[in-house]
Amino acid sequence: MKTLIATLLAIALLAVTAHADEVVRTAQVKLQKMGFYDGTVDGQWGSQTAAAVRRFQLARDLRVTGELTPETLRALAIKVQPAPTPVPFPKAIADIFAGGPYISAPTEVQVATVRKAQENLRLLGFYRGPIDGNPSAALRDSIRAYQQNNRFRVNGRLDKSTLQALDLLR
Repeated sequence: MKTLIATLLAIALLAVTAHADEVVRTAQVKLQKMGFYDGTVDGQWGSQTAAAVRRFQLARDLRVTGELTPETLRALAIKVQPAPTPVPFPKAIADIFAGGPYISAPTEVQVATVRKAQENLRLLGFYRGPIDGNPSAALRDSIRAYQQNNRFRVNGRLDKSTLQALDLLR
């Protein structure tokens, strides 16, 4: 149970972190184009990015915090979309296995199967997301594309025929 909770927390943290990294990357690009930032555009927050933000804030008569405050983001013309609200993990895992043979499997087996599906779909060129065992919307879209390509019933789920074709039935 502790492993499951740790896995769920890690997945939630990854989603929030990925969203934050994109905001930082966008700010780095804009600050670089305006001559305030000369570091690597990598989406990682560090002292160079904070210093560039401070220089920008000083130049624009903003409150100097060295942080990407809402006021600073507006001045940089960066629209921040709220982080996507993830589907609760138990519901997402149940949805992706609905009607299939793994619907009543232990959560650890389901997560491992999702991870292997991500790996196999990536090898086949259908999935580009993280290999993390998270039954995300991107994974469901990849499954749909795979099912359509193979003329299976398109439902975005790891049903028996999809599991079998991906060599995931045991």
